[in-house]
Amino acid sequence: MSTNRSRTDFLRFLDYLGEKGLIPSATAASRKATANKVMAILSDEEAQDVTIVDLDLLMRRFHNLNGQQYTPESLQTYSSRMRTALSDFRAYCESPVTFRPSRAFKLKPKGNGEKTSPSTVKTATPDVTLSVTQVPSALPNVSVLPVAIRADVVVQVVGIPFDLTKGEAQKIANIILAHASVD
Repeated sequence: MSTNRSRTDFLRFLDYLGEKGLIPSATAASRKATANKVMAILSDEEAQDVTIVDLDLLMRRFHNLNGQQYTPESLQTYSSRMRTALSDFRAYCESPVTFRPSRAFKLKPKGNGEKTSPSTVKTATPDVTLSVTQVPSALPNVSVLPVAIRADVVVQVVGIPFDLTKGEAQKIANIILAHASVD
């Protein structure tokens, strides 16, 4: 088990992933840029072992300190990048020899050799493909929540306010449950 778990070691690790081709170099660079910004708020003591950092708390602190500079979508992207990068770093620290980076997406052909592009989602019915449209970023107080419901189906719940109450969430859940087919 590696004992080098500091912020500096983490940033070096992200460089290593890109340099060795373990992940695309652009992905490594975007993760490092995100980590530099987010982890800059850590005290020197907190930065000594980033593998024990509570990411949800860190992202809340980052939002509180810098939220006015970023859209909700950007903050969500930062959180996702940090989660993946820290997960990979923790796995690497535990066992550098058996480490394999996680993959956010796979580019292998589906069934008939056709590739699924990011703008389409396959449904359970083979002849139906749903288009995914971009949500305007002019929605300041709402989020887009991608939900993988099956290996080949991802739905996006759009327009969820960040201050959603449990009662409001239950209303949404009830509407979605009404659309479910009987097993």
